[in-house]
Amino acid sequence: MKLLRGLAFFLACTAYATEPDDFLDQLDTALTIAAFHDNLRLRLSGTIDLEGYHLQQPAPGLIDSRIDNLFNPRLTLFLDAQMGSQIYFFAQSRLDRGFDPSDHGAQVRLDEYALRITP
Repeated sequence: MKLLRGLAFFLACTAYATEPDDFLDQLDTALTIAAFHDNLRLRLSGTIDLEGYHLQQPAPGLIDSRIDNLFNPRLTLFLDAQMGSQIYFFAQSRLDRGFDPSDHGAQVRLDEYALRITP
């Protein structure tokens, strides 16, 4: 009986798992652009990181905070662009409170970028 109940639960979870996947696939398609007969392609993607810290005061190591509980969110965006087979561009930008966790305000920075030209 437990096996049957477990199997029914597994099938129910599998059925509902496709709905969020469809939404994420549609979002991925909306953030991808192709033009000029696919000679120009742009793709925007990203991640959201949520970190929480509970500290004893004074905060240890490189954590710069005067409060006991620290919430440190981070948004990372990636841009991939390709023009034909010769030109490729990549950029990564972040919105966060800096490299080390702190209770200071958020800042936006361009962390990485690259341009590759192949003759």
